[in-house]
Amino acid sequence: NVGDVELTGMAQGLGALQNLAIITLHFFGCTKVGDAGLTGLAQGLGVLQSLTTFTLDLSGRDNVGDVELTGMAQGLGALQNLAIITLHFFGCTKVGDAGLTGLAQGLGVLQSLTTFTLDLSGRDNVGDVEL
Repeated sequence: NVGDVELTGMAQGLGALQNLAIITLHFFGCTKVGDAGLTGLAQGLGVLQSLTTFTLDLSGRDNVGDVELTGMAQGLGALQNLAIITLHFFGCTKVGDAGLTGLAQGLGVLQSLTTFTLDLSGRDNVGDVEL
């Protein structure tokens, strides 16, 4: 099963590919990926100034929360050419107000962002404050 160490190592390897423009990662049900892995992912990819499209699926994980989402958004916020972001957090019930606020703040600096998709399906605790 993929965990923090593997995800961080993969991100460092991808970070060396300076012409990489599109990344799609699906970790549906990978329960061993946590805060350290998502932080490592954001840091490793944070050097890819050629990245224009980023898709991440962390559906089915109940340990993704506000800290992980905020940290990832801060790393992605450094990618000034990022135009399309798709995030799937189906069933990630620990994502709340602080995580969504951190996501908006982290990605809010992206001048090139044209398309943003966020899937929070399977959550019954999204309210007006969070949106």
